[in-house]
Amino acid sequence: MKEDVTARAWGMFDETGIFPALCRHGFVLVVVDMVRSGELTKYGFAVTAHLLRVLGEHGNGYDIGCEYAKRCRAHPVLSKLVTENNFKSLVGSFHGHGHNRRCQTCNLTTYVKGVGLESLEGCEAYFSKSNALAATTRHASRFHRQQAIVNYMQHTDKFDTAGPLQQILTGLGNQGNIWVESRDVFESWLEQEKAYLCTLSKEPLEETMEMEYYQKLVNLQAASERVVDICGVALPFMPGGEEVSYAEAAKATRRIETQRRHAQELRDKALAAVHDLELCMSIEERWIEGGEKWEAAATMVHRRRYQRALDHLEGLVVARMFELAKCHMSGTGYKLRKHIAKALQARSKAIKAAIIRYNDAAEAMEPPMPTLDWEEVVECAFLADFDLLREGRDDIRQEPWALPAGRAAMDQHFKLLRADEEIQRLNVEIRRFVTYIVDEEEFLAREEGRLRTEGSEGIAHQRLVKLSRLPGFTGSIVPGVSVSRERHTLVSRDVDTVIPAPAMRPVGDEPLPFDEEEGEDDDEEEGVDAMTALIQIVHISADDGVLNRDN
Repeated sequence: MKEDVTARAWGMFDETGIFPALCRHGFVLVVVDMVRSGELTKYGFAVTAHLLRVLGEHGNGYDIGCEYAKRCRAHPVLSKLVTENNFKSLVGSFHGHGHNRRCQTCNLTTYVKGVGLESLEGCEAYFSKSNALAATTRHASRFHRQQAIVNYMQHTDKFDTAGPLQQILTGLGNQGNIWVESRDVFESWLEQEKAYLCTLSKEPLEETMEMEYYQKLVNLQAASERVVDICGVALPFMPGGEEVSYAEAAKATRRIETQRRHAQELRDKALAAVHDLELCMSIEERWIEGGEKWEAAATMVHRRRYQRALDHLEGLVVARMFELAKCHMSGTGYKLRKHIAKALQARSKAIKAAIIRYNDAAEAMEPPMPTLDWEEVVECAFLADFDLLREGRDDIRQEPWALPAGRAAMDQHFKLLRADEEIQRLNVEIRRFVTYIVDEEEFLAREEGRLRTEGSEGIAHQRLVKLSRLPGFTGSIVPGVSVSRERHTLVSRDVDTVIPAPAMRPVGDEPLPFDEEEGEDDDEEEGVDAMTALIQIVHISADDGVLNRDN
């Protein structure tokens, strides 16, 4: 949807969406209503301030985490909390590849110590499921909308997040099996890359002044040629074939005089700019076309134009490659595929225009740089084909960290470091998870004993008692004697008995197949559904006050 259409649609609703914050396991920590607006920075400020006051020192992941961290440090109220709690805002793994390489080396999770294997993209997966809730809340009142959202989040936290948590922990533990041969030089490679990227962020002042002086000389030369051309017109332009009145001839003459005056003024302005730069740069002799300094400055200007054209093309291509990979990734729904395809189609026009601009700049280089066509860009499969492997002040194409193999090895090294951190964190979380299981079992046993001692009726028994009081009920809820004797064996359990911790499974044992466990759960759910349906049928039949036994 276009932004201007979305902006008009926002005014129709009070609440336009939610701004949630999730922990690394997927539990919802806090959520904020977005009122009559889209995603604004103020919502992130509110969430960050609340979490810093409650949790203390922590970090977060945001698709604009690099810029968001700067805004937090500049905020008059939040800056103090951010500084005291050592707050760090990073960029998620999916959105991070849309940022430039210099930003990635500082804010991408792969290169930040202590992050582990966390991708910081939990909200994207959460939104893919919660978007289905919009249909039920679109026309609801404020209370019912918030009630539906809270109930949905509680449900997902309890069943969708807490249930598979064991599988998530073990799955993350298996991701630590990454191997590289050498790890001695990767840290220095990253520092070399950062240093090179810092030099690319801004041209040296001396080079900038020389390029500006060259451009002013080119402007002066063009203005002088314009003055010569316009002053060479001796007579005004007179349309042939007809007699022209004196007024028309005078008007044409004044037009030419005005053009001469404008050309002379532009030449004088260009000459004054050249004089100022010559004083600033202490140039005693003006550069002439074809001279050594003139040609050197012209080469730098052409290189800068080429570099900027390549940077622009690189950004479009990188975004296209990652979106294309997401479009063909397994698990991507049909609607998301169509949405990405439309975005790629719109971006293709921009890429074609960027290719034309790049080819013009490449042909102006000395010697000319290779040009690109649409087919080559579309078939580009590696970021290294565009990223950092271009001509600059320093030729880095043979640097080990600029080669595709070296960059892949360096990424594997940092992934291994993050895997070691993830293992250390999982060693703590798995122990906590096992402790929670044991404590929960003891708690349930104590509560069961307390309820039996107090004589409290279970929910199912209370519903049966309520059912027996309905008019027309002719059955009985008095327990009978079952034919099967399996359930008649008494099982005594001491409430205070310490339940042992879960035994460690030997390495050679295979876990219980998932289908069998799922089948048992399905049988229990079918039994509950059958009982519920039976009770509903009894209620419906009892509406008339008489049960029809013949049917």
